[in-house]
Amino acid sequence: MEAAGMSGRSYSLFHQRLRMRQLRVLVAVAEQGSVLKAARMLGMTQPAATRSLLEVEDYLGQRLFDRGPRGMTPNRHGDAVIRRARRVLADLDGIPSDIALLDSGLSEAVTVGVLISASSGLLPRVLSRFGQLHPGILISVVEGRMHDLLAQLAGGQVDLVLGRLYEPPTVDDFVREPLYHEPLAIVARAGHPAFLRSDVDAAYLRTAAFVLPTLAQRIGQDVDLAMHENGLKPEAPPVRASSTSFIREMLFATDHLTMLSRLTLVGDLVRGGLRLVPHPIATAPRPGGIILRAGTAIPPAVRALKHVVEACISELVATGFLEPHGPPARRGAGRRD
Repeated sequence: MEAAGMSGRSYSLFHQRLRMRQLRVLVAVAEQGSVLKAARMLGMTQPAATRSLLEVEDYLGQRLFDRGPRGMTPNRHGDAVIRRARRVLADLDGIPSDIALLDSGLSEAVTVGVLISASSGLLPRVLSRFGQLHPGILISVVEGRMHDLLAQLAGGQVDLVLGRLYEPPTVDDFVREPLYHEPLAIVARAGHPAFLRSDVDAAYLRTAAFVLPTLAQRIGQDVDLAMHENGLKPEAPPVRASSTSFIREMLFATDHLTMLSRLTLVGDLVRGGLRLVPHPIATAPRPGGIILRAGTAIPPAVRALKHVVEACISELVATGFLEPHGPPARRGAGRRD
């Protein structure tokens, strides 16, 4: 079904026949990896979803997906079409928000995609400051995993992503601006028995009770690797939780320890409710910062938010709980209480 191109008449026919339903099917298949899962997500039958996909491929004269044992993945033609489809759908889905924005008297809106570490540690400070400086701009927050957030950033549903900057597996269309390092550290409540010890060594920590993020999370995998490399693998199985709120509650209510990015719990560290256990953790550099779409002008509201993020990061760096971005180097936990 490969074709060298489309004539002007074919393009005109494509414009007349293309439907929003077909675009939603394309995006859903790319996200779900199968027509059946896409159909379920969209509340339609599998034959209808298949027909929508085949119609678009027929209009374009190109296959858009490769079919393999692990499901359907977009090929290079599919990537190009789906990238456009996401932007079109984002613009259409944003119409109700635009109307609500006008009715509310606000001037602009910004949607921030955020990873868990930044959502609990950095974002509350940023939103409070931004609201004081720019009361006429509406901020919406989307929390998720990097893969999902980048898809939304590419599609225009998200204006900016904030959090840990992971090395992309392939070249992409995003600009990553490192602003800080977020080291891993062992954390406990301020009254924990560990702080009564003259030395918190690895032998003591291996026997301690830990509550850790799940291995399904990227942070959980990073923590597991750091504990192994630093000789801290717990003798007893740790409690695993995907919720930062649950981990935080366990720290305050029990004698459990955790290992997390300092940024995740920086609010409690600054207030003194939690403390860094004085045992440095050596890890590879862990840069964090902002991700934007490449090749597009930054809207004024997004630029204003970026400036507030930078100011808040500078303040947290001044507390010693966050490290400024610098040259790559293997680093330990640093600050000791």
